[in-house]
Amino acid sequence: MDLSKLKDYFDPSDIEWRLQQCGKTKEGKIWGMALAYVTNRAIMNRLDEVCGPENWKNEFKAAPDGGILCGISIKVGDEWVTKWDGAENTDIEAVKGGLSGAMKRAAVQWGIGRYLYNLEESWINANEKGSHRGKTKDGTTFNWDDPALPAWALPKGSDVKSVPHSDTKPKKPVVQFTDEQKAEMKKWNDGTFSKDELDKFKKQTTAPGANIAELVQWYASEYANRHANKVTAEEESGAEFAFDEPNN
Repeated sequence: MDLSKLKDYFDPSDIEWRLQQCGKTKEGKIWGMALAYVTNRAIMNRLDEVCGPENWKNEFKAAPDGGILCGISIKVGDEWVTKWDGAENTDIEAVKGGLSGAMKRAAVQWGIGRYLYNLEESWINANEKGSHRGKTKDGTTFNWDDPALPAWALPKGSDVKSVPHSDTKPKKPVVQFTDEQKAEMKKWNDGTFSKDELDKFKKQTTAPGANIAELVQWYASEYANRHANKVTAEEESGAEFAFDEPNN
Protein backbone atom coordinates (compact mmCIF):
# COMPACT_ATOMS: atom_id res chain seq x y z
CA MET A 1 0.00 0.00 0.00
CA ASP A 2 1.52 3.29 -1.14
CA LEU A 3 -0.20 6.00 0.89
CA SER A 4 1.63 8.73 -1.03
CA LYS A 5 -0.77 8.02 -3.91
CA LEU A 6 -3.57 9.48 -1.81
CA LYS A 7 -2.10 12.88 -2.70
CA ASP A 8 -2.37 12.37 -6.48
CA TYR A 9 -4.26 15.10 -8.34
CA PHE A 10 -7.87 14.56 -9.41
CA ASP A 11 -9.58 14.87 -12.75
CA PRO A 12 -11.57 18.15 -12.98
CA SER A 13 -14.78 16.09 -13.09
CA ASP A 14 -14.04 15.03 -9.49
CA ILE A 15 -13.84 18.65 -8.31
CA GLU A 16 -16.85 20.66 -7.14
CA TRP A 17 -16.89 24.43 -6.68
CA ARG A 18 -18.71 26.49 -4.07
CA LEU A 19 -19.29 30.22 -4.42
CA GLN A 20 -17.33 31.99 -1.70
CA GLN A 21 -18.18 35.63 -2.38
CA CYS A 22 -19.66 37.67 -5.19
CA GLY A 23 -20.81 41.15 -6.10
CA LYS A 24 -21.05 43.71 -8.86
CA THR A 25 -18.57 46.24 -10.16
CA LYS A 26 -19.49 49.90 -10.58
CA GLU A 27 -20.28 49.06 -14.19
CA GLY A 28 -22.75 46.39 -13.06
CA LYS A 29 -20.64 43.40 -14.08
CA ILE A 30 -20.99 40.31 -11.89
CA TRP A 31 -17.84 38.97 -10.26
CA GLY A 32 -17.31 36.06 -7.90
CA MET A 33 -14.74 33.77 -6.35
CA ALA A 34 -15.23 30.06 -5.70
CA LEU A 35 -13.48 27.40 -3.61
CA ALA A 36 -12.62 23.95 -4.97
CA TYR A 37 -13.37 20.69 -3.14
CA VAL A 38 -12.97 17.02 -4.00
CA THR A 39 -16.33 15.22 -4.14
CA ASN A 40 -16.98 12.59 -1.48
CA ARG A 41 -17.48 9.99 -4.20
CA ALA A 42 -13.99 10.69 -5.53
CA ILE A 43 -12.56 10.48 -2.01
CA MET A 44 -14.09 7.04 -1.45
CA ASN A 45 -12.87 5.83 -4.86
CA ARG A 46 -9.35 7.06 -4.08
CA LEU A 47 -9.33 5.22 -0.73
CA ASP A 48 -10.60 2.04 -2.42
CA GLU A 49 -7.91 2.25 -5.11
CA VAL A 50 -4.98 2.99 -2.80
CA CYS A 51 -5.91 1.10 0.37
CA GLY A 52 -8.47 -1.46 -0.74
CA PRO A 53 -12.11 -1.34 0.38
CA GLU A 54 -11.37 -3.56 3.37
CA ASN A 55 -8.51 -1.43 4.68
CA TRP A 56 -10.25 1.85 5.37
CA LYS A 57 -13.37 3.02 7.20
CA ASN A 58 -14.98 6.22 8.40
CA GLU A 59 -17.00 7.18 11.45
CA PHE A 60 -18.86 10.26 12.61
CA LYS A 61 -19.64 11.84 15.96
CA ALA A 62 -20.97 15.13 17.27
CA ALA A 63 -18.42 17.89 17.72
CA PRO A 64 -18.11 19.45 21.22
CA ASP A 65 -19.23 22.89 20.02
CA GLY A 66 -21.77 21.72 17.46
CA GLY A 67 -21.34 20.36 13.98
CA ILE A 68 -19.92 16.97 13.09
CA LEU A 69 -16.54 15.25 13.35
CA CYS A 70 -15.40 12.63 10.87
CA GLY A 71 -12.61 10.16 11.38
CA ILE A 72 -11.05 8.29 8.46
CA SER A 73 -9.15 5.20 9.52
CA ILE A 74 -6.65 3.27 7.40
CA LYS A 75 -5.21 -0.10 8.38
CA VAL A 76 -1.44 0.27 8.34
CA GLY A 77 0.14 -3.10 9.04
CA ASP A 78 -1.82 -4.57 11.94
CA GLU A 79 -2.99 -1.23 13.33
CA TRP A 80 -5.77 1.19 12.44
CA VAL A 81 -4.64 4.81 12.16
CA THR A 82 -7.37 7.44 12.40
CA LYS A 83 -7.29 11.11 11.47
CA TRP A 84 -10.11 13.43 12.48
CA ASP A 85 -11.53 16.74 11.34
CA GLY A 86 -14.91 18.41 11.47
CA ALA A 87 -17.34 20.82 9.90
CA GLU A 88 -20.41 22.80 10.87
CA ASN A 89 -23.86 21.81 9.65
CA THR A 90 -24.85 23.68 6.50
CA ASP A 91 -27.90 25.86 5.93
CA ILE A 92 -29.21 23.49 3.24
CA GLU A 93 -29.67 19.83 4.25
CA ALA A 94 -27.90 20.65 7.49
CA VAL A 95 -26.90 17.17 8.72
CA LYS A 96 -26.06 15.80 5.26
CA GLY A 97 -24.02 18.88 4.49
CA GLY A 98 -22.19 18.58 7.81
CA LEU A 99 -21.33 14.91 7.20
CA SER A 100 -20.07 15.68 3.71
CA GLY A 101 -17.98 18.64 4.83
CA ALA A 102 -16.46 16.75 7.76
CA MET A 103 -15.41 13.84 5.55
CA LYS A 104 -13.80 16.20 3.02
CA ARG A 105 -11.74 17.81 5.78
CA ALA A 106 -10.76 14.47 7.30
CA ALA A 107 -9.62 13.34 3.85
CA VAL A 108 -7.34 16.39 3.62
CA GLN A 109 -5.67 15.20 6.83
CA TRP A 110 -4.56 12.17 4.79
CA GLY A 111 -3.41 14.42 1.95
CA ILE A 112 -6.41 13.79 -0.31
CA GLY A 113 -7.07 16.96 -2.29
CA ARG A 114 -4.74 19.01 -0.10
CA TYR A 115 -3.13 20.56 -3.19
CA LEU A 116 -6.35 22.50 -3.80
CA TYR A 117 -5.41 24.73 -0.86
CA ASN A 118 -2.57 26.06 -3.02
CA LEU A 119 -4.90 27.45 -5.67
CA GLU A 120 -4.82 31.20 -6.14
CA GLU A 121 -8.02 33.23 -6.24
CA SER A 122 -10.39 31.29 -8.50
CA TRP A 123 -12.72 33.59 -10.41
CA ILE A 124 -16.03 32.28 -11.72
CA ASN A 125 -17.24 32.69 -15.29
CA ALA A 126 -20.57 34.52 -14.91
CA ASN A 127 -22.77 34.05 -17.96
CA GLU A 128 -26.43 33.58 -18.84
CA LYS A 129 -26.03 29.87 -19.64
CA GLY A 130 -23.95 29.01 -16.56
CA SER A 131 -24.64 25.69 -14.82
CA HIS A 132 -24.78 27.20 -11.31
CA ARG A 133 -26.94 29.89 -9.74
CA GLY A 134 -25.78 32.66 -7.44
CA LYS A 135 -27.13 35.79 -5.79
CA THR A 136 -25.42 39.03 -4.79
CA LYS A 137 -26.12 40.88 -1.54
CA ASP A 138 -28.51 43.23 -3.33
CA GLY A 139 -30.58 40.26 -4.53
CA THR A 140 -29.34 40.09 -8.12
CA THR A 141 -29.38 36.47 -9.34
CA PHE A 142 -26.95 35.20 -11.94
CA ASN A 143 -25.63 32.02 -13.55
CA TRP A 144 -22.00 30.96 -13.46
CA ASP A 145 -19.65 28.21 -14.59
CA ASP A 146 -16.76 26.63 -12.72
CA PRO A 147 -13.36 28.34 -12.84
CA ALA A 148 -10.71 26.59 -14.91
CA LEU A 149 -8.02 24.74 -13.00
CA PRO A 150 -4.45 25.88 -13.73
CA ALA A 151 -2.21 23.44 -15.60
CA TRP A 152 -0.22 22.50 -12.48
CA ALA A 153 -3.42 21.30 -10.73
CA LEU A 154 -4.30 18.77 -13.44
CA PRO A 155 -3.26 15.10 -13.23
CA LYS A 156 -0.39 13.98 -15.43
CA GLY A 157 -1.51 12.97 -18.88
CA SER A 158 -4.80 14.84 -18.59
CA ASP A 159 -6.29 15.82 -21.93
CA VAL A 160 -8.37 18.57 -20.32
CA LYS A 161 -7.46 21.99 -21.63
CA SER A 162 -6.51 24.42 -18.92
CA VAL A 163 -7.18 28.12 -19.24
CA PRO A 164 -4.29 30.18 -17.81
CA HIS A 165 -5.18 31.81 -14.50
CA SER A 166 -4.62 35.27 -15.97
CA ASP A 167 -7.29 34.59 -18.60
CA THR A 168 -10.00 33.72 -16.09
CA LYS A 169 -9.25 36.40 -13.54
CA PRO A 170 -10.75 39.83 -14.21
CA LYS A 171 -8.22 42.60 -14.48
CA LYS A 172 -7.83 44.56 -11.29
CA PRO A 173 -8.64 48.23 -11.68
CA VAL A 174 -5.88 50.81 -11.48
CA VAL A 175 -6.47 52.53 -8.15
CA GLN A 176 -6.20 56.32 -8.29
CA PHE A 177 -5.97 58.20 -5.00
CA THR A 178 -6.50 61.93 -4.53
CA ASP A 179 -3.63 64.09 -3.28
CA GLU A 180 -5.38 64.37 0.09
CA GLN A 181 -5.70 60.59 0.37
CA LYS A 182 -2.03 60.13 -0.59
CA ALA A 183 -0.98 62.58 2.13
CA GLU A 184 -3.06 60.70 4.70
CA MET A 185 -1.73 57.29 3.63
CA LYS A 186 1.88 58.49 3.80
CA LYS A 187 1.52 58.89 7.58
CA TRP A 188 0.61 55.21 7.97
CA ASN A 189 4.21 54.09 7.48
CA ASP A 190 5.20 55.16 11.01
CA GLY A 191 4.56 51.71 12.46
CA THR A 192 1.02 52.33 13.68
CA PHE A 193 -0.20 49.72 11.19
CA SER A 194 1.56 46.40 10.74
CA LYS A 195 2.83 45.28 7.34
CA ASP A 196 0.03 42.69 7.16
CA GLU A 197 -2.57 45.41 7.78
CA LEU A 198 -1.12 47.61 5.05
CA ASP A 199 -1.00 44.66 2.65
CA LYS A 200 -4.64 43.95 3.47
CA PHE A 201 -5.52 47.57 2.68
CA LYS A 202 -3.82 47.32 -0.72
CA LYS A 203 -5.72 44.11 -1.46
CA GLN A 204 -9.03 45.65 -0.41
CA THR A 205 -8.57 48.69 -2.65
CA THR A 206 -7.98 46.52 -5.71
CA ALA A 207 -10.97 44.22 -5.11
CA PRO A 208 -13.78 44.50 -7.68
CA GLY A 209 -16.29 47.17 -6.68
CA ALA A 210 -14.10 48.52 -3.86
CA ASN A 211 -15.20 51.85 -2.34
CA ILE A 212 -11.84 53.62 -2.13
CA ALA A 213 -13.14 56.67 -0.24
CA GLU A 214 -14.74 54.56 2.50
CA LEU A 215 -11.65 52.37 2.88
CA VAL A 216 -9.29 55.33 3.22
CA GLN A 217 -11.66 57.02 5.65
CA TRP A 218 -11.91 53.90 7.84
CA TYR A 219 -8.14 53.40 7.97
CA ALA A 220 -7.58 57.11 8.61
CA SER A 221 -9.99 56.98 11.55
CA GLU A 222 -8.35 53.82 12.91
CA TYR A 223 -4.92 55.44 12.54
CA ALA A 224 -6.05 58.53 14.45
CA ASN A 225 -7.49 56.42 17.28
CA ARG A 226 -4.39 54.27 17.64
CA HIS A 227 -2.06 57.25 17.44
CA ALA A 228 -4.06 59.11 20.09
CA ASN A 229 -3.98 56.08 22.40
CA LYS A 230 -0.23 55.74 21.86
CA VAL A 231 0.38 59.37 22.79
CA THR A 232 -1.85 59.07 25.88
CA ALA A 233 0.06 55.99 27.02
CA GLU A 234 3.38 57.79 26.63
CA GLU A 235 2.09 60.75 28.64
CA GLU A 236 0.89 58.50 31.44
CA SER A 237 4.23 56.68 31.56
CA GLY A 238 6.10 59.98 31.81
CA ALA A 239 8.01 59.43 28.59
CA GLU A 240 9.37 62.47 26.89
CA PHE A 241 8.28 62.95 23.33
CA ALA A 242 8.16 65.66 20.74
CA PHE A 243 6.65 66.06 17.32
CA ASP A 244 8.99 66.99 14.51
CA GLU A 245 8.24 70.27 12.85
CA PRO A 246 6.87 69.81 9.32
CA ASN A 247 9.28 70.53 6.50
CA ASN A 248 8.56 73.79 4.72
